[in-house]
Amino acid sequence: MAGWIEKGMLLGLGMLTLTRDKVVQLVNKLVEEGEVKPEEAPGIVDRLVARGEEDRETLRKLMRDELDKVRSNVPVASRKDIEALNQKIDELTAMVEELAGKKPTKKQAS
Repeated sequence: MAGWIEKGMLLGLGMLTLTRDKVVQLVNKLVEEGEVKPEEAPGIVDRLVARGEEDRETLRKLMRDELDKVRSNVPVASRKDIEALNQKIDELTAMVEELAGKKPTKKQAS
């Protein structure tokens, strides 16, 4: 479940950060409007993309840390734990039926 939460958050994060193509479009528009010199455009694109990647990685780390905190506070039953509990339930059911004078069902007998 945590994987789904993380993927959902990262998807949202991806929508918030600009892709390189979008950055190029934005900078090209600024060049057309005279706000940025054409020779400065590649450097601006690289800096904006690098900054976006840094911010994204920082947010990913923060999200992972928070998810780890949540996971550490929530006990998770393993498949082995569940199987052991099922076996114990079967044993207790058989004991109750025996005490009540009934024959155990096939599930408990096996």
